[in-house]
Amino acid sequence: MYQYYQPNQKDKKNQYGDCVIRALSKAYQKTWLQVFDELVPLSRMLQAPHNSAVCYTAYLKQHGAHYQDLSRNDNLRPTVASFARDHACGTYFLVGSQHVVTVQDGCYFDSWDSGSSLIYGIWTIQRKKA
Repeated sequence: MYQYYQPNQKDKKNQYGDCVIRALSKAYQKTWLQVFDELVPLSRMLQAPHNSAVCYTAYLKQHGAHYQDLSRNDNLRPTVASFARDHACGTYFLVGSQHVVTVQDGCYFDSWDSGSSLIYGIWTIQRKKA
């Protein structure tokens, strides 16, 4: 269910705090540098850091993703692992408290096992038609 994913070839020790770029990279099957280069103009236009919710929200909306806010009751929130287990098909960008991660076809991809993290919102990624 958990699969290690680190597309940033310069971050060998997983210390950069670039979960937004990593998650978007996996969700859209792009390289780390492609996503970074796409976020920079948004960051500049919005005058917000590239890893901020403002910036990744704009990016996801530009790419046609749909957002679902989850209940405010922490007892009802799924974890990353339980969400992945229940979603064996599709691509999702999950928003937690200070972390984001991509789930794709029942697996969550991250540079660490974030499976116990609670989910606050879900972006559904539209797959390109072949």
